[in-house]
Amino acid sequence: MSDTHVAVKALSQALKFEQEGRAFYLKAAEMATDDRGREMFLSLADDERMHMEMIQRQLHAVEGDGAYVLLPDLNVPDIDLGHKLFPPDQKAIEAKVGVEPSELDALALALENEIKSYDFYVGAAQSETDEAGRQMYTWLANAEMTHFDLLMNNWNALAGQAGFV
Repeated sequence: MSDTHVAVKALSQALKFEQEGRAFYLKAAEMATDDRGREMFLSLADDERMHMEMIQRQLHAVEGDGAYVLLPDLNVPDIDLGHKLFPPDQKAIEAKVGVEPSELDALALALENEIKSYDFYVGAAQSETDEAGRQMYTWLANAEMTHFDLLMNNWNALAGQAGFV
């Protein structure tokens, strides 16, 4: 298996995560009963669209020239690729799920999806030898961490009966 084949496989998986995430967030926005929740889900869907476009550009570059390209104006944060995102404690979820269960369920599923994407991007960044590829995966991991934090804050607020933040 060539490096190009590995890169195409990783980028294809990344694209699938982003497509699924966008579809999920659009559906969650459609079903949200709270305007702030709807806005949050639509914003996350837009983020996933931008991630898809970035990944598609890289996929075309790798398929064409066999190499990632440095993306202009990409501010890649220095994050700890060893950091793990943990899902909320299941017992805590079960104790608080009495409020707006459909929205809490959507947030819990979104958290699981962000963790899955984050873990994938961290693994890809750690194993990527191409600097442009590593930068892109690190940037995507950071974006998923940001999404996780936003979703977790909203999950905690809703579970505490405060509403979306």
